[in-house]
Amino acid sequence: MTNSNNQVMAVEFKEDKVYLWLEDGRVIGNPLDWHPWLAQATPEQRANVEMYELSVYFPDLDDGLDVEEMVKGMPPRLSDKKTLLAP
Repeated sequence: MTNSNNQVMAVEFKEDKVYLWLEDGRVIGNPLDWHPWLAQATPEQRANVEMYELSVYFPDLDDGLDVEEMVKGMPPRLSDKKTLLAP
């Protein structure tokens, strides 16, 4: 069962970090360099965001952030799709 307090209420970008504001008052953040796809996004792409209970999704970028993974404070692993698309 998920905890409804994990609902993402807002996404904020400050300097070199991305922050998620949760319904229970917590603010979690990670360095943007952990998410190169998001670091390289335009302000418009970053502004187009869908917020869910345990994640946020950026439709223009076809990618998202997972609350539980961000709470762990560890850089995410690259998916096979991203590895194949990397230059």
